[in-house]
Amino acid sequence: MRRTAEEAAQTKAALLEAALFQFAEHGVAATKLADVAQRAGLTRGAVYHHFTDKTALYAAVIANSWDSVTAPVWAVLDSDGPVEDRLREFLVAWLRRLREDRHFRALLTITLNASYGPDQPEGISDGRASKSYGLADWLQRLETFLAGKRDGARDGEGAGAGQRGTHADDPSGAAAGILAWLCGTALLAATDPDLLPPSDASGVALPLRGALP
Repeated sequence: MRRTAEEAAQTKAALLEAALFQFAEHGVAATKLADVAQRAGLTRGAVYHHFTDKTALYAAVIANSWDSVTAPVWAVLDSDGPVEDRLREFLVAWLRRLREDRHFRALLTITLNASYGPDQPEGISDGRASKSYGLADWLQRLETFLAGKRDGARDGEGAGAGQRGTHADDPSGAAAGILAWLCGTALLAATDPDLLPPSDASGVALPLRGALP
């Protein structure tokens, strides 16, 4: 029984991997479940065993990949060091992942560049909801960071101590600006990674300057 469960898990993982890249390369609307099965080296019946339809598969790809693929980049914001240094390192890591990590690039492609026509499957809103939740989570994390919640402030250090070096007046506006930059670079990477800014301090100077005073 254990072997059967492990094989089922491996099959599901293979389908999610195949769907991630099929969706990214050909678009959600154009992808058929048979395409995913063929890419994974499995039968279409294997797809239906784990997912009721394409909508369920798309939502599963987003839900399964979101944290595991993006967590290493976001962990940079939670590291030690000055706020400006951590934000710079985060933005550089973002660009580097877009250039070098095909899973990261594919996930961002289907998250931000998925299109839905008039013939969209019923229930595709489940996938949209997953996408909306993920982006809202990113915005909240950026707001929290820019508001100084993670820069080592301690009670009793004085008013504004937790906001030293951050965009204290409007962290929500600064977070929205950073999120827009993240989404914009992801769309560039989906078209051609060579269009991205350099993966170094010079490439992130503009969004960094806009987020910090």
